[in-house]
Amino acid sequence: MRLVQCEVERGVRKVSAAGILKSADQTLKDDEAAKQAAFKIRKNKPADLRGLGGGSALAEPGGTPTLAAAAGSLDPATMGRWSDPFIIPVVGVAAVLLHTGKVMFWSYDPVDYHNPANSKNGVAFIWNPASRTGYNIPPPENVWCAGQTILSDGRVYLAGGNLRYPDPNALGGATNWAGTLTNYTFNPLNELWAKQPDMVRGRWYPTVTQLADNRIVITSGMDETGSGAITNAVEVLTPDSNMNGIGTIQVVSTHNASGLYPLQFLLPSGQMLEAGPNAASSFQLNPATWNWSSLPRMKSDHYYLGNGISYTDTSTAQPRQLIMVAGGHTEKVPLAANEWLDGFNPALGWNTYPQWQTPRHNANTVILPDGTLLTVGGNKGLYGYENAEFSTELYSKAAIDTTGTWLKLAPHTIQAAYHSTAILLPDATVLLSQDDMDYSAQAAFQHKAQVYSPPYLFKGPQPTITAAPTNVTYGQSFNISTDRSDMVSAVLVAPGATTHGNDMHQRAIKLRVQPRSNGLTAVVPSSSALVPPGYYMLFVMDSQGIPSVAKFVRVA
Repeated sequence: MRLVQCEVERGVRKVSAAGILKSADQTLKDDEAAKQAAFKIRKNKPADLRGLGGGSALAEPGGTPTLAAAAGSLDPATMGRWSDPFIIPVVGVAAVLLHTGKVMFWSYDPVDYHNPANSKNGVAFIWNPASRTGYNIPPPENVWCAGQTILSDGRVYLAGGNLRYPDPNALGGATNWAGTLTNYTFNPLNELWAKQPDMVRGRWYPTVTQLADNRIVITSGMDETGSGAITNAVEVLTPDSNMNGIGTIQVVSTHNASGLYPLQFLLPSGQMLEAGPNAASSFQLNPATWNWSSLPRMKSDHYYLGNGISYTDTSTAQPRQLIMVAGGHTEKVPLAANEWLDGFNPALGWNTYPQWQTPRHNANTVILPDGTLLTVGGNKGLYGYENAEFSTELYSKAAIDTTGTWLKLAPHTIQAAYHSTAILLPDATVLLSQDDMDYSAQAAFQHKAQVYSPPYLFKGPQPTITAAPTNVTYGQSFNISTDRSDMVSAVLVAPGATTHGNDMHQRAIKLRVQPRSNGLTAVVPSSSALVPPGYYMLFVMDSQGIPSVAKFVRVA
């Protein structure tokens, strides 16, 4: 990867074109104009050529277009629409959606990137989707390549980061990357950082996972020695109840992760699943004893940054949960080896999930409000940037249904391989941040992003949530009022907290609902293992599958 970046800087490797760069406010106007134009066209279009949102009118696997796709391959009602690129002046290596509705990015300081003498210099940026602009916010140190999640009170928690860049002159052969022992919380209300107690070992590329009781499990990551060793201490943060307070950290067990940024998910039992990157790394951790137990082997390795999702359906009498792990590579071959696990019955093992049309790693998969999955970016080369993939793929059914197919939609124009991020926004669009194949300071300050509007946004105006509680409790029934009467479903989507394709906080929970006049009555599951405490985006869907703009609701 470093070689590729150096070739870019020398001008011997071309960076992919990013399309027409526009001002942020102009892209907002263009996106709204495109929706209004689609609404007008839809009124006059034959029913069989209208966009289906879920994508059954799109290209089938193998790329053969159906009638509807051939009739209007650029129709946003079938293909969705990407905004023109606009500038976010920081490389979005990590992206977290705050419950204020804003997004926080952070990264290395591009001026000091790869300079061992200035290893602790980082940058961060707060971005507002309403204007597509933002402002810098100084991080406490170079928290790039930390692990991150969101606590029940909305604070962002970060573990580890970059202690030192590789230094060929380091003594004792400690020339590798080194992870810091430090970790922090970030309060999105006053935008202040609070240093938490140091971990016992350094961590660079760790994974952090919120449990049902709001404690955070910290695993993996290169340690502080510069030797390249992966930390095997498993530590747990118990957050302080004060938004600006200092929690406690303790070592609870040891575990040899098979790689960096392992994918981890909370199961309905309250145990934590670890999935990959090695196929043999299929375990669950019991928070009652902190003992690890083996699960059946995965069907494939998912090395070099596969990704995964957790989707729970509580709308029926028998709740279901599906964990899906996708992509990465094995034996130096990029994968479309998607697989799934029943969260309620993990001992039954892994099953084949419908495969992407295009094998890739370094991609991002985002859960949409209608339960479908959107995969963007990544690459098909051996390392981080080679043979970048620009196609967008949409899973044609809700994630819980394993009989769907992946369908190709409108491609993005910015390159989004290693160090790119994608995240669901409250207006039901998806934000994509460019990768850093050109890592120069000049390129970083002109870093590109695009917003994807899925097909459902071109079917008609979004319903509006006119009233809903700001706080709900476990097992509670609550009313959601809307501006019209055809609401059919409701879902809680946890804000994303993603880096390197690993979203450590994203999950979706489809709720049990009862229609009512101009709205729904929804029921919060009674188990915090199904809905960990915290802020969620509450979306409602109408009978056409059009989601509302989300309202943030705190589950406690």
